[in-house]
Amino acid sequence: MSFESALKELEKIISKLESPDLTLTSALEHFEKGVALMKTCDSQLKSAEGKLKELLSGKDGEFIEKVLGVSSASNGDTDNE
Repeated sequence: MSFESALKELEKIISKLESPDLTLTSALEHFEKGVALMKTCDSQLKSAEGKLKELLSGKDGEFIEKVLGVSSASNGDTDNE
């Protein structure tokens, strides 16, 4: 299941859980499915984060942190004291 599909399904479940007519048994079933979908989304986000870190690693293997397209090396933080 793609991240987007899992997220859409999770949104549907949240809407169902907000219904005042939901039975306890049904609510628990939806909640359980929602937790599983959250784990799926979390796993995919962590995987994407790992890929991004790999793509943004420097030549020496050091991670180059970038914020809004600006690398941390050009933000003026130097140890030239």
